[in-house]
Amino acid sequence: MALVGQALAAAALQPLPLLLSPLVQIATLEIIGLSAYYIYRQKLTAYTYAKSLLLADYVLFAGVMVFEFLRTTVFSTADFSSSGFAAVYTVGATGLILLSVVVLTLLAVTVYLAPTGIGNKSMIRLLWDRKVHVAIFGAYTALIAFAIVYLAVVQPFEVINIPSVTGVIVPETSLGKSYLLVLLVVELVFILYPSLLLFLASRKAKDVAVKRVLRILPVVWSGVGVDLLVFNGYFLSINLDATPFGYLIASVAFGVTAFVFRRASLLTSFFEPVATLGVSAPAGATPFTRRLGMPDHYIDGRAILLEADPSVPYEQLILDYASQGVSEGLGTYVFTRKGSPVYNSLRKTAGVRFYMLSTKVSYPKPEEGEPSEILVPANDSAVLLDMIDKTITTSVDPGKVAFVFDNLSDMILSNGFEATYKFVKQVGETVGNGATASLFLMTYGAHDEKVVSFMRSLFPTQIVEDAAGARVARSQ
Repeated sequence: MALVGQALAAAALQPLPLLLSPLVQIATLEIIGLSAYYIYRQKLTAYTYAKSLLLADYVLFAGVMVFEFLRTTVFSTADFSSSGFAAVYTVGATGLILLSVVVLTLLAVTVYLAPTGIGNKSMIRLLWDRKVHVAIFGAYTALIAFAIVYLAVVQPFEVINIPSVTGVIVPETSLGKSYLLVLLVVELVFILYPSLLLFLASRKAKDVAVKRVLRILPVVWSGVGVDLLVFNGYFLSINLDATPFGYLIASVAFGVTAFVFRRASLLTSFFEPVATLGVSAPAGATPFTRRLGMPDHYIDGRAILLEADPSVPYEQLILDYASQGVSEGLGTYVFTRKGSPVYNSLRKTAGVRFYMLSTKVSYPKPEEGEPSEILVPANDSAVLLDMIDKTITTSVDPGKVAFVFDNLSDMILSNGFEATYKFVKQVGETVGNGATASLFLMTYGAHDEKVVSFMRSLFPTQIVEDAAGARVARSQ
């Protein structure tokens, strides 16, 4: 540490060119650190191994930057060779880059095998089930391991002093042509193989947003490969050191990776089956239909309007509906507000997930500390419709979903009748696939007859719950 401090103090007395490379490297480390923190803060139920692999990759890349910082600041031209740091730097930095390639390739393999996230399934077991990909990945890893060992044992490089793009002379190591050919093969495979896997994964993904992300990642990673070829290959071959700026560009690309990974995993992990803590109905339980005196699978594919008197405990009927949906294997999602009677009644029911209507957000985002909740804008019908469509298309069993909408009366008062009517009609078109169930709550007696008649016209099945109990008013 004293040596680093002395070097920085000495550099501070020199012209700007001596400081430029260290400043670029520090900026690169900051970008890597922020990207890693961004990934670390994500709370996911799927892509958990991908998250770990990305964090490992950022650590490896940060290690490369530490080596680069030491090369350009601590060691003079003479010390670089005589101290033995030249060998440590070359083997260490190159080895970390090659290990980073292994990690990113493994990430591409796992995403290809499970494009909607691994979830709780072991990554080792996932790979073991697909031995062809294990063989390809194993052969590539063996090539990289050979490259690292050969570099450490044979040391096919020499120390040279070359000008930097900042205008100063810096020590560098020049690799032999045969070894550069090995690295070129590694880079080309990295550009092609993970990119192909991610593209194929995008074709298997159901969600359009996830498809788009899985097509952005190979472009970004290929850019990193080309970046390393240009700055660590071409420029060094013409005796010009521009590596600090090459690594800066690569760090920005990794930052983009962190962002698009979040976009891919945020909603996808929410749609995956989760083991939610709480009380659940036994498999096959039918409390909702039993209470109404209807057949067991009455709710399947059915859109229901529930007009409930707020003076009676109507939330119990909605709890029965949600519990039956979960017991029948339906992905059960509730649009509601924090603290509402429906939320308080259902929040501890296992398997139920919530879209929390909020005026504080303009796009969907996870609720901090609540893995079964996503905040959605309460007054943006386009976003709500998109969330409904994503939920249906990304469900494990396509379309086998149950929605609860709480509550249409609040929406009418907030957005007006015409906007609410249009929204409910559009929802009906989205869920009208014969497999998706939905229950819409409306306050009984809160609207004039014209409004009620229009809303009822959208639902073939209507239920009323008041002081006389719950009963089916219309069933088509």
